[in-house]
Amino acid sequence: MEAITLMVVLLALYVAWAIGSNNESVAPLAGCRFLSVRWSLLLGASTSLIGALLLGGRVEETMGSLLLKGGVSLMDAVIVMGVVATSMAVASISKKPISSTHSAVGAIVGLGLLRGGLNGVDWKTLILVATSWAVFPLLSLLLATALTLLFRGILQRRVRGLRDRIRVAHASSIALLPLVTIISLSRGGNDVANATSLLSVLHGLDALVFRLLGGAGMALGLALLGGRVVRAIGLDLIQLRPETALASQISVALILLSGTLLGLPLSGTHILIAALIGLGLAERKWINVKALMEIFYAWILVFAAAAGAATFLAAFIY
Repeated sequence: MEAITLMVVLLALYVAWAIGSNNESVAPLAGCRFLSVRWSLLLGASTSLIGALLLGGRVEETMGSLLLKGGVSLMDAVIVMGVVATSMAVASISKKPISSTHSAVGAIVGLGLLRGGLNGVDWKTLILVATSWAVFPLLSLLLATALTLLFRGILQRRVRGLRDRIRVAHASSIALLPLVTIISLSRGGNDVANATSLLSVLHGLDALVFRLLGGAGMALGLALLGGRVVRAIGLDLIQLRPETALASQISVALILLSGTLLGLPLSGTHILIAALIGLGLAERKWINVKALMEIFYAWILVFAAAAGAATFLAAFIY
């Protein structure tokens, strides 16, 4: 039993580390040169850890207690963490934006269906979660579009000359700091549940300890290996004007924080992608529809594949 416990803890730490290494939430700060990549990573690592501790409880409850009926066993945690860890490894190899949230929820649903059939899953909670996966990115897209148009209208009326543009760019870069901090806190609180939700349910009073371990894993992943993602996304974002980057971050911060406080397991990456699409629509920039459809299909595929893998493993083990 101790060996199984150690296995699931190590799997959870790996998942948390992998999530942290692919966290792009602090990229705008590095992209705008407001902070160096190193300081951006340190900010992201510390705020992810704090977010996991302070904001992770509600999302953990949704995934670990509400979604799955009939209680949780240690072997259940092994199965779910094994599926999520595999999906994260596939994401790293394929370099695809695979969501650990979709993988974790899919694995939990597959496990519940095998154990209790249709009664093994709380369908009301699942429908709420699935609806949030569509509604919250859409809200992010609409809000980013509206803010971009609003900012553009204001700037066209008030900004005159190069000096004014430089001031606007500088002020927008400064305003990114609190917004990115909120996003990173929210990401920590939302993503930690993918690694620790079942462990927290199993051990009850030790839930804070597991959130600490998960937060530390995400912080280490971001601090040690997140530079590649932060540099890539930061360079992409800097091609936008700072005020449009600000519009996207306001949208992501409000939407992601709201979902986290409501206890909804969301994908921060998907919400960011939706916000960037909103910027493209507002500025009438070309959008790669084919690539977006591939991402959309991947969301569905990952959920279904994780559910199937968890069902197969549970049937084999039990």
